[in-house]
Amino acid sequence: MNWLTKALTAMRHPSRPPLFGGLLKRTRFDYRREVGDGLDSSVVTAPAMWIARALPEAVLEVTVPDREGNAQPVPSHKMLDLIQAPNPFYGDIALWMATVMMFAITGNAYWAIVRNGAGVPVELWFVPNWMIEPKYPANGSAYISHYEYDPGDGQGKEQIPFEDVVHFRHGIDPRNPRMGLSPMDGVIREIFIDLESSNFVASLLRNMGVPGVVISPKTGAIASGDDVEATKQWFKQQFGGDNRGGTLVMGAPTDVQAYGFNPQQMNMSEGRDVAEERVCACLGIPAAVVGFGAGLQATKVGATMEELRKLAWNNGVLPMARMFADELQRSLLGQFGSDRGEKVAWDTSAVLALQEDEDKKVERWGKMLASGAITVFDYRLAIGLAADESHRFYLRPISSIEVPEGNGRELAVRQAALSPAAQKSAEAGEEKAASDSAYQRGYAWALLQQQKAAGLQAAFEKRLTAFFGRLGTAAEAAAKVPLERDPDLAMRTGKALGEDDVLIQAILDDLGIERWQGELRQMYEAQYLAVATAENDVAERAGLGASLPDVVARSVIAAGGRRAGLVDLEEQTKDAMFNALAEGRAAGEGAVQLAGRIAGLVEDGPSENPLQRSRRIARTETKYAQNISTIERARAAGIETLIVYDGLLGPGRSLLTHIARNGSVVSIEKALVMADEEHPNGTLSFAPNFEE
Repeated sequence: MNWLTKALTAMRHPSRPPLFGGLLKRTRFDYRREVGDGLDSSVVTAPAMWIARALPEAVLEVTVPDREGNAQPVPSHKMLDLIQAPNPFYGDIALWMATVMMFAITGNAYWAIVRNGAGVPVELWFVPNWMIEPKYPANGSAYISHYEYDPGDGQGKEQIPFEDVVHFRHGIDPRNPRMGLSPMDGVIREIFIDLESSNFVASLLRNMGVPGVVISPKTGAIASGDDVEATKQWFKQQFGGDNRGGTLVMGAPTDVQAYGFNPQQMNMSEGRDVAEERVCACLGIPAAVVGFGAGLQATKVGATMEELRKLAWNNGVLPMARMFADELQRSLLGQFGSDRGEKVAWDTSAVLALQEDEDKKVERWGKMLASGAITVFDYRLAIGLAADESHRFYLRPISSIEVPEGNGRELAVRQAALSPAAQKSAEAGEEKAASDSAYQRGYAWALLQQQKAAGLQAAFEKRLTAFFGRLGTAAEAAAKVPLERDPDLAMRTGKALGEDDVLIQAILDDLGIERWQGELRQMYEAQYLAVATAENDVAERAGLGASLPDVVARSVIAAGGRRAGLVDLEEQTKDAMFNALAEGRAAGEGAVQLAGRIAGLVEDGPSENPLQRSRRIARTETKYAQNISTIERARAAGIETLIVYDGLLGPGRSLLTHIARNGSVVSIEKALVMADEEHPNGTLSFAPNFEE
């Protein structure tokens, strides 16, 4: 056992070292006793209440780290649920406001925990400071053994177990290490000055009330009591209320003199300003945000009110909030069986006073992201968003990508990756590999397209899912009419007699399949145009313009219409109906069940389910639309060749085959053929050959 271990095991915790005394230095007057708890002092309660009103703007939360180590809020946590409804008589805002008031004034605040029969916390109660006190053995061998609760009802004191009290401390008071240090402890004299100033003015107004006018006989005669009272009443009637300012005519020589008190003798503003400034300084709150005169005077020539509110949050509210979160983490969170690395924190995203800070932070990090200095991963973490490995890439302008020296090695690697036929074609001059500079710039183009694809695919997938769902519902309604009119149709084999062909054609005619095919074509054309428009910023970075040329838009929309025509919606729907009738009859279903089965299979189409159908179409058509958009933009810009990227932006069905054509330079005509021949869910991408 070393000296440190011995010291720790022998440590004692006395309540107050002899060095400190109860009175303030250089005075025998007990200012602390005169000030009391401070709750009746406006110079104390005003800033404390400002903090108490401000704190509920932030939201208490519990977070857990995800796989990437990012803090993610827990949607529902038992501790948060308990704090939001602490007991049947008040809610979390009242609980926090009372806690903040006591904490700001005394440096200590207490919550008592009520448990159920299983020992689980079920209620929280705010306990005023004068009712509760931490206790410890007389020899100081234990830091805190229990808390003593004295409600003052004459029925005696109670002992509360240490673990049943949440004790919020403002640091540690050196005079009593078991207690927090009151922020007001150092400004007791200033608080006393403010109280005495208020009492002085109130006493003047209460005890030195003076008449406004003195009326006296000018000759020195003494008037009788009845005359004095009569004159006073007459004067009030003649010159009181709306008669103020009238003309006075007396029947005898009389002196009428104005009399009053100089208001300047009650001006105590300088002393009170000092108290306001220092109390607010101890709480970290600028006096101006509270509404104190001293602070408002400084605001006229200094910082704006918006900046001062921000300062109040950063120096006053947030440090206090972090102290609360730290204590809840230590003494309450663990009582709910948490073992997932949970942390207590405050979400300040909705705090109005801090919004500009958030905007500036996003703007600052956004500039670094746009310049290519940081990755999207770093950017998302900095602004408080979740990030994973898919965000570890840079967004750098295509026109300013660095190309390292000695690029021949990478070029040789890509040429070696070409298939034997492609190598022979390249050697013959029919097809060549892109240079490193063109390859790097084109790769940035293809990568940016890939990043945009996810959102475009998701939007198209959602529209397709809704479309096929409506088609299935309409097919069910159309099928019910003939099936319910002739129930025997559900039981006939039909096909041998050709009756099913007639039935299905009748359903298709009632469904109006041509109208549905036209709606699908419009959806394709709209998606292709959206994909081409989304490429505008990619084209702008590459120097091809920031808007979509009309000729490109027309070509892309036409491509979408052609692709929609390849989807034989009528044949797919007909096949689905034949299959539904066969399966339903085998299962012995009636007309209503058959119609329902038709709806499901029509919605599924040639896929296993409608979601798979929509997802495959959305992914395939979005990628094809991006390729057509790139090809047509290059054509419109006078670029005659494109660089092929394949197998690098995602795995395909044959990775070796895809890598074999990666990095090759092809003509626009060849690129169109390659795009048309690409299989569903393919990974083929193009970029303009910027060497042109």
